[in-house]
Amino acid sequence: MTSFISKGHLDFLSDKQKAELSKHIQASATAMPHQLAVRLGIEYPKALAILTLLEAEGLCELQLLIYHNCEPDIPKGAIPFGKGFPDLPWVCPSCESRVEDYNELSFDIMAHFTQKVKFI
Repeated sequence: MTSFISKGHLDFLSDKQKAELSKHIQASATAMPHQLAVRLGIEYPKALAILTLLEAEGLCELQLLIYHNCEPDIPKGAIPFGKGFPDLPWVCPSCESRVEDYNELSFDIMAHFTQKVKFI
């Protein structure tokens, strides 16, 4: 398990929130910003900042999940977060529809942890 010294980076988190974050990462291989926001009682942008920092430190990999209108609750693809949005036209692997407009898609972010992390 990797210890991550959060002083200066995550000062907005209490010790209790850091412990809860460590617990979540140790129990799950993935996390989404909205999950962390709810679990830690923080705003979404701060949860996204945490995951972005962890990716920059090489502790997780962020992916942009791609959702299509055919089944809006099930991701239909994923690309590395830093790559940007998918190129259009994009073909939905489920319904095989050719997507020409980003309005037919929605997106979310997921972190895949490459190591277990304890925040100190």
